[in-house]
Amino acid sequence: MTTLERLFASAAGSPSGLRPLELPGLWLPTGRVVACDPLAYSNPQPFTRACPPGRYPVFLHLLPTEGRIAYAELRLTPAAVVRWEMAVKAQQDPTTLAADEIFGYPVSAGLGCFMDATTVALLDQHDADLQAQLGDNYVSYFDDYVDDELYSDQAHAGYEHCLLRPYADQENNVAVFQSGYGDGFYATYVGLDAAGQPVKFVTEFIEAEDAVLPPQT
Repeated sequence: MTTLERLFASAAGSPSGLRPLELPGLWLPTGRVVACDPLAYSNPQPFTRACPPGRYPVFLHLLPTEGRIAYAELRLTPAAVVRWEMAVKAQQDPTTLAADEIFGYPVSAGLGCFMDATTVALLDQHDADLQAQLGDNYVSYFDDYVDDELYSDQAHAGYEHCLLRPYADQENNVAVFQSGYGDGFYATYVGLDAAGQPVKFVTEFIEAEDAVLPPQT
């Protein structure tokens, strides 16, 4: 987490040396944040740290040369972060981890996301609706829905991202993005302000110290 602390030390803006992309308007109606692989999850639970309900931007921070998404940041306020901690779910205790262990989420579809806890059920329902609508022509949720949304802009080839909104008459949406170099197991960290309130959630896909930070003296 040392690299993340140094990269995201400023109150606002993007980490020096990384290229930012913004996905505006992630809707969190309950403020209970979920981070997971949006296509290969199993009953994902929200983090114990929550935020006020509202609409928040998600920033993707790309490596300067490779164009891979190194960090995904859900930015709640422009306040300065005074302390970082691993984002955990109920029953997860960071003190039980060894020095090289993390709590995080597994990725097997090459994608990560942020969404509200209530949106999980909507994704499941939307998938079921697609299956009923397409019948024998249904292939998968990715092939029949996510693929068209994720790859609609070829200018983003290599670091695809999108805001999925399963139902046009509901505001719930999902910030979806490629996960660094692909499949793996990734931790999310939460930055807290002086009052102990969440300022941002940051998922680390690639530790970018060698790419963007000068050597420590």
